[in-house]
Amino acid sequence: MTTLTNVNLTLAYLAEQPIIHTEETIGNISKIKKMRVLNGAQPSQVPALSGNSFRGQLRDVLADRMFEVLSDSGQRRVVFEDNAVYGLIYSGGTLGGASEERLAQKIKPLADALPMIRLMGAAFGNIMLPSKLAVTHVMPCAQETQEILATAQAALGADLLPPVKDWPKARDLIFNDGPLTRKDDRRDPARQRFADPGSVPEGEEAQRQQMIYYVECIPSGTWLLHQLYTKYPLDELEVGCLFDGLRAWLKSPSLGGRSAAGYGQVRAYIRGKVGQDIKHPEAGWPSDVTSAMDKYQTHLKDNQQSLLEAMQAKASEASDGKA
Repeated sequence: MTTLTNVNLTLAYLAEQPIIHTEETIGNISKIKKMRVLNGAQPSQVPALSGNSFRGQLRDVLADRMFEVLSDSGQRRVVFEDNAVYGLIYSGGTLGGASEERLAQKIKPLADALPMIRLMGAAFGNIMLPSKLAVTHVMPCAQETQEILATAQAALGADLLPPVKDWPKARDLIFNDGPLTRKDDRRDPARQRFADPGSVPEGEEAQRQQMIYYVECIPSGTWLLHQLYTKYPLDELEVGCLFDGLRAWLKSPSLGGRSAAGYGQVRAYIRGKVGQDIKHPEAGWPSDVTSAMDKYQTHLKDNQQSLLEAMQAKASEASDGKA
């Protein structure tokens, strides 16, 4: 009989660099995403990162980890017959109106074969597989969020976060960083080796090639909290898939955008329960979690060909060094 397990994790982040998570641009300022919260009876605007943005990051890591094994660490390139399957794995797919019978024939073997599809869910044509994993918004520790973050704070314990009396006001957690510049690639000859952008409209030839803008950020030194939990219990391979991805992400954790430019780096802490209590993995993962991760990696290696067939993909014979 398959053992099913519930996962409930609370994650805390200390921002080591400013965090960017914008939703619109007004003038030359990219505005940070905000959530409306009730502090007592007073509504307030608080900067926050959507749970979906974290899910997107995690999904990419899970897919990369899977293909690292299926491509023999990049020695053989994985080639898809159907690009829609590739999109389903990395982005969750899209809903459409195609034949239910035809799509069911594709998505059932995918879900049966790939623990990450069962874990993260997917949409393909007119079929939707619900995710087993829920992720809350990533919210800062602020005076306005004390009440709604009380459960997460209690799960982390009193030794990690600063005292509640020292939490800042939300308005002090937003600042404009910049100026930043963004090139206009239409006027960059170095990017026109393979494509001609067309003629430049008359009067624009003398305009500058870089656009200056500012971006609203959450400052370094901010503490942020969120929770990750299962809506449906996970089997051992799904548990291994989840923690294999979290382990990889924790090697260089970041939140928000422009991480390659130095933004978003965080120090991450985890508390929670998966059969046994979990503390930050520096103290070591529980034995049942490490066992599940090992079995997941073994599953990918031992079933490489059948997994590729389920994805309608194949690994090339050429060793071109590309993943």
